[in-house]
Amino acid sequence: YFPLAWNCFSISSIVYIGQAQMVATSERVFARVFVCLVLFVCAIQALEYNVTAENWCIGNSGAIMCGSARVAGAIDYLAYRDMQFINAADHGRELQFAISNEHGECYNPTEAGSMNDGAGQSTTSRLLGVSTAGNLYKTTSLPAYWIAPGQRDPNGGCVGVAPGLVSNWESSKQLSIGAYGYWNAIQYLLSSTVGASQSYVQYEAPTGYMPENFNTFFTINLASGAMTQVQAGTGGGETVDPVIISTNNGQYAMGSFIARAPSQYAHYARFNFAAAGTSKWSNVWRQWGGNLGAGTVLSFESIVCFGSLAQVQQCMVGVSKQSGYVRCAVPQCN
Repeated sequence: YFPLAWNCFSISSIVYIGQAQMVATSERVFARVFVCLVLFVCAIQALEYNVTAENWCIGNSGAIMCGSARVAGAIDYLAYRDMQFINAADHGRELQFAISNEHGECYNPTEAGSMNDGAGQSTTSRLLGVSTAGNLYKTTSLPAYWIAPGQRDPNGGCVGVAPGLVSNWESSKQLSIGAYGYWNAIQYLLSSTVGASQSYVQYEAPTGYMPENFNTFFTINLASGAMTQVQAGTGGGETVDPVIISTNNGQYAMGSFIARAPSQYAHYARFNFAAAGTSKWSNVWRQWGGNLGAGTVLSFESIVCFGSLAQVQQCMVGVSKQSGYVRCAVPQCN
């Protein structure tokens, strides 16, 4: 709030000078009192501004990562060397977790908020707790359903089947920068409680939406380190190899992989929504069949690497040798 307070101070000073030039010396005391009152009001306004724009940030080696109350603690800011890696235009385009079942986006608890939250400054999701300490960032939240009950999805045509606006899929995450000895590695730990019994469930744990200048796509073999450039249309594409998205000159990139999951399933999705000015990678975990009971706790560890394309490649290969990674090994993998 310092810039706001400074602007108030400048205005107050001008007011004081004007008053001082127009009044006698004996009346300047009143002018000074007036200035003090203006500054006091400015200070209160500045504090109120700070509360409504509250952010929680951690950093390492020149990189800064932040979450905000606007998106219920999801990551809406990751910057390094003057590049913002997160789109954050609405409540769906963050680095965040999202959950769905056979109804897709029409039953889709989403950390940052709902479709109806749009580009606004508030969220339907409920942030239950948040803390930062050193390079650790923790949150607990109840994610909102992306599509409201009875609302039609403008993209898929389905109708929202959620029981309310806010889900009971209580989820906690812990993020740290500088994981496993790599300055540009983010460890993403997620613990999520199943809100209602499911025969099919999908987690994006997490997904990341990036600005439109991230438009070049690769898959990476973590065992060999070999990268393969691939295409990504609006229909996306899934692979058993993790995805990296970079700028076309390779100066900036981001990639991610699942290090630990409830089962040996891991798929990686990629999308390029050029018309909407964003691209996306996703770490996908699914479970079919049986009955995943309400109250079941599912835990994930993912690694997110950022920097230049070469740095991301080095980070993902190097960290995976320490953390391990999920090798997709169930019938649904192929």
